[in-house]
Amino acid sequence: MRSALVMVMALALGTAQALAFELVSEAEVQAEQRALAERGPLPNVPRTRSISLGPRITVVTPGAADATLRTPLRIELRFQPNGEAKVNPASLKVLYGFLGVDLTAKLREHAQVSESGVLAEQARIPAGKHRLRVQITDTLGRTGETELRFQVND
Repeated sequence: MRSALVMVMALALGTAQALAFELVSEAEVQAEQRALAERGPLPNVPRTRSISLGPRITVVTPGAADATLRTPLRIELRFQPNGEAKVNPASLKVLYGFLGVDLTAKLREHAQVSESGVLAEQARIPAGKHRLRVQITDTLGRTGETELRFQVND
């Protein structure tokens, strides 16, 4: 009985590892670090803005309370349209860091993206400080944007 339980747990762990996907590569992190070293550090002020009353983006996870994050991460965002417009999930854009590396295709391949939000389980991101900029547009062409800043520890 005990060996069967150990086997089930090992299979579950193996499945979770298999589901993990690389959202940010080590090469992207290194390019970002080189660019920041040349430019200097960015101010540590998280941004949330909405242009022309576009959709609101709420970060569920990783939240501000998550002081120490470990990879793989769960990324969950909620979208809320403004007025009669609807969120256009096809307009989702996710950019990484100062360089604005487009991670949208990687995220779409492994996440659930809908009018109500994004859910990505098991996103692997190397250790270090990271910044993701998320943009979404509604059916009236108005854009909402938010920025996630977090640190991943080994």
